[in-house]
Amino acid sequence: MNLASLTRGEGLVVVPNPDRSIFRARNPPQISHPHFEYSRAIDTDSPFTLRGTSDAPIEKSGRHDQIHLIHLSPINIQGLKKAALRDGKLKNCTTFQAVAAKIWKARSIAVEMAEGKISTMLFPVDTRTRVVPQAPVGFAGNALVPGFARASVKELKEEEYSSLVRRVQEGIERLDDEYVRSGIDWLEVNRGVPCREDSFSLVAWWRLGLEEEEFAWGRLKCASPVVVKPGIVFLLPGPTAEGGLNIFLELEGDQVVEFRRLMMED
Repeated sequence: MNLASLTRGEGLVVVPNPDRSIFRARNPPQISHPHFEYSRAIDTDSPFTLRGTSDAPIEKSGRHDQIHLIHLSPINIQGLKKAALRDGKLKNCTTFQAVAAKIWKARSIAVEMAEGKISTMLFPVDTRTRVVPQAPVGFAGNALVPGFARASVKELKEEEYSSLVRRVQEGIERLDDEYVRSGIDWLEVNRGVPCREDSFSLVAWWRLGLEEEEFAWGRLKCASPVVVKPGIVFLLPGPTAEGGLNIFLELEGDQVVEFRRLMMED
């Protein structure tokens, strides 16, 4: 918002407030929940540690065909939402929840995780309005906390789709004020990092709102990550004429074939 305004030669729309004291760890720390979304840091960790890659050194492949873009049409998405509600166990289901549950299952199976492994899907949640008191107007800091859903691969294969969607919903619902503050305290004590064991991060970029901003040269036509790292899956807006969503991820060729098949099956 501010950036778009400045390119038009106008002033700040919102004055940034850099005060992060609202997200300060408590003294003494009060860890009231288990925090499966985090792992304890090790000596080799850096701020750029990749999700799900702790068991083996990261090797840069010479191949250039591992980045894939898979389109989900509005019809595909509507079908996922209907499938989630079909057995009557859920009262509602958002697009993110339906798509996230399907990606979680499909990716965990496609990369051939053992059935006994616990697969963890992380997804950033904005907690500005979830903490008490809420973050002030103009708060300029990062208030994203990893929500998560976790289950064994066997459960992902055998549970009803509505159950997997419900796990995603629970991952969002649990992030109330006390849970967020317990997580901050856990990080203060353990100096941890986002979960690294058999995990990946799902990042939704189609709801950033950038496409609504009017820059000096017009509206944004395309926004995408410059680099896609292993262990990160992006959800991007679909083509303007088609709508829907694009899944942007890195997988080996045979894995993405299976991932695509699982994403499109009923």
